[in-house]
Amino acid sequence: MVTEMKIINNPSQILSNSLGLFAETKEKGAVSFSDMFAESLKNADRLEKESQNFSEKIASGQVDNIHEAMIAAQKADISMQLILQVRNKVLDAYREITRMQI
Repeated sequence: MVTEMKIINNPSQILSNSLGLFAETKEKGAVSFSDMFAESLKNADRLEKESQNFSEKIASGQVDNIHEAMIAAQKADISMQLILQVRNKVLDAYREITRMQI
């Protein structure tokens, strides 16, 4: 199976086509990476506050169920670890792109 390779005569055409595709997906309701990341940060913050709330209630003796508090703490921890790993991967990708020679 042989595929035909097209010669790129006008690089600006590729850029405009790419931007057009991006605009189309944006109009269709696609979520951008920054929106997803911001939503993940809000979710992690909510989980962290929930975990702190459980911890305060256990310390004051208002809650006897330690299992729910531990689960909330683990959810908050895992969420924060995920956000940190995504951030690290994005920074690594950025550094790699900036090191590329043009």
